[in-house]
Amino acid sequence: MQTFFKAQLTSLMASGVDFLTTIACVSLMHVWYLSASIIGAVGGGIVSFGLSKTWVFAQSNQPIGHQFGRFVLVWLGNAGLNAAGLFVATQFMGVQYLVAKTGIAILVGVSYNYFLQKDFVFSLS
Repeated sequence: MQTFFKAQLTSLMASGVDFLTTIACVSLMHVWYLSASIIGAVGGGIVSFGLSKTWVFAQSNQPIGHQFGRFVLVWLGNAGLNAAGLFVATQFMGVQYLVAKTGIAILVGVSYNYFLQKDFVFSLS
């Protein structure tokens, strides 16, 4: 259970980087919200891998290259699900982009990210 809470805290910190980057890109640099969301996801992904490797799943003894390769695969799926959900929610449902991004991030983070990181990216076997 401790690993789950550490993973959620890591996700919250990575999401903070993601959201701040997204907001800065949209508000300050006038980047299209979907592109800004992807840029933010890259920054959040870097934070997530670093914290997950060194703190959440530190007991995993797999080579970092294997973990990073698996992380990238999971991250690509995460980014795709988040971008698709964001696009559908904003374009077809009329939800404001930050509200949509928040809801989608929580849904994907709990239902997809944690389990794949625990059982695939940073598995003990």
